[in-house]
Amino acid sequence: MKLIRRQVNLMKYILENPKAGLKELGEIMNISMQTVKSDLQNINDFMQGYGTTAEVLPGSQLHIYGIENMPYILKTAGLMLEFPLEKQIILMLLFNDSFIVLQDIADTLYVSKSLIEKIMAALLKKYPEELQSVRHYGIRSTATQAERRSRFAEIMKPYIQGIDFNEELKQFHVRHFPILRYITSDDISKGTDALNYLQGISAFTFTDEAVCQLFLQILYIRFYHRNYPKMRIEAAFFDIVHGMHKEREYLSAAEKMSSILCLSDKNETFYFCYLFMTLRKQRMSDSARFVQDMSDVINEIFQKILERTSIDFSSDHELLNGLSIHIYTTVLRRDLLKAFSPDYSWHDIMHQYPLGFEISTIAAEVISARFSYKVSNDEMIYLTLHFQAGIERMKSGEKKLRILVVCHYGMAAASLIATKVERIFHAVEIADTISIQHFLQLKTIDADLVLCTENIKSESIPVIYISPLLTQNELRQIKYFIEMHCINNLLALFIMHAIILDVEKADSRNDIIKSAVAALHDDNLVTENYLASVIERENISSTDVDSIAIPHGNPDFVKESKLVIVRLHKPIHWEISDVRYVFMFAVSKEQFVTNLTLFSTFYKKMVHSNIRSEIKKFGHEDAKIFRKKLAHLLSS
Repeated sequence: MKLIRRQVNLMKYILENPKAGLKELGEIMNISMQTVKSDLQNINDFMQGYGTTAEVLPGSQLHIYGIENMPYILKTAGLMLEFPLEKQIILMLLFNDSFIVLQDIADTLYVSKSLIEKIMAALLKKYPEELQSVRHYGIRSTATQAERRSRFAEIMKPYIQGIDFNEELKQFHVRHFPILRYITSDDISKGTDALNYLQGISAFTFTDEAVCQLFLQILYIRFYHRNYPKMRIEAAFFDIVHGMHKEREYLSAAEKMSSILCLSDKNETFYFCYLFMTLRKQRMSDSARFVQDMSDVINEIFQKILERTSIDFSSDHELLNGLSIHIYTTVLRRDLLKAFSPDYSWHDIMHQYPLGFEISTIAAEVISARFSYKVSNDEMIYLTLHFQAGIERMKSGEKKLRILVVCHYGMAAASLIATKVERIFHAVEIADTISIQHFLQLKTIDADLVLCTENIKSESIPVIYISPLLTQNELRQIKYFIEMHCINNLLALFIMHAIILDVEKADSRNDIIKSAVAALHDDNLVTENYLASVIERENISSTDVDSIAIPHGNPDFVKESKLVIVRLHKPIHWEISDVRYVFMFAVSKEQFVTNLTLFSTFYKKMVHSNIRSEIKKFGHEDAKIFRKKLAHLLSS
């Protein structure tokens, strides 16, 4: 069975909004109730295979039996997601070194030539530096070897978990694209041998994400050397790795890898060395050099965080080590190696961990200034995970149950999961945090429960699927209860005393921001620097979600906390969406320090789909009535 993106999104929204009916789900997804109902009917058999059933009740209400299985189902659904025709075309071009005419592409993929022409026009605009179109010749890939390998791994990764590469490639071949026409069983075998060799090296252990990326690159390298022996990887990688920390150790491993894979090109050894340096690590035997090399950068990041938020990370050695390695390899990698996008979006991370995300924007500023390197949204996710783990360690209380965390996202995500679980649950002790590859090699498991970010099975111990987001349903599966700091009354108080501005016309988002800050400045609540800090923060990462925006600035420039609400008579395009309501919560440093969760909880509530849906229904009633309705909505 193949699933379309809308069906997968529907399952995701059901998990996030378990009490929503067909009408509410349709509004969230911007589709009709009938389409929601039809999609439910089409995916019900698939969900039932995993112990979950969706039943439509009278009044178009919905009840989900077995909703606790939905996180696992969503992970499985990703592997069954329909493989876009756009990506099928790119794979065909990557597996050919010469021009291909459009008719041949259409015949191979069993679609019409007119459809290929339409998609190809979009691809040429999207990848102008990687694709070439010549009249009477056709289309070909003009990407460098390094770009080809990186693109191949990027396209394939969502469908490859790394638990059983051979079986996963077979499933991909059957469901999505005839990959085994190009990749041979010998390629897979030698690639597996190479990975087994690497797993025996004690100096460093790759994350599961990195293992998958390395394996996919190996497959493509083997394919190209077998079919195009005269083609060579660029010689630039010698200059990149020469003189780098641990160069000899990485080169030794790279030479052995080349030997296992039967590659005689010396440039491939340097390319493997580059991969070893830049791919994400689960653990490293010696991180001291990285910490030393990055000490000035990390100190500047920590100092700016302290200045703006009064949060002191200087004594968190785990965060220091993790950030040092992450930033070092990120800057070294730059655009030569496409990092995989995590299974969760930066919007998900931003909404789930708003404080960690805010702090990551400060780190991104420093990285950008220091290295002239723009931090991508995906990199922001990893930075947020690092910082949120540090925040959770600050909140950690008494440790008390033996749980093994198996995480394929890397050190930051594993640390975040472990720390957060320990903090939330009484009688919990984290036995260890390991990768999936490590777990598969274990003969005995010294734990009572395994929390895993991938679909693994164990006959000897219960396994619960989770994500780094640790959603409510996931937490309920591990005897859910969480100690929640009740700040609803405090939020209601801020709302009841909020400044409300009604704006009939605005030309830009900056105009709205200026109006809101001016209202704060008139009441002597902020300094003159606050406006620039709000605009600067918004430029780093836009805060609009659906019909609302939540701009905010540096707490250093706030004298007294205040909420400003701007109601627009006509929506204005912000960055991603058309906004009607703007909520600027100016939180002072003192407030930030005494109640870390105030801003975080406000942000989470405002971006929740149910809250946004209700706010959309608000009219331009009297400000007092508006405040009362909003306070009731956010405190309920």
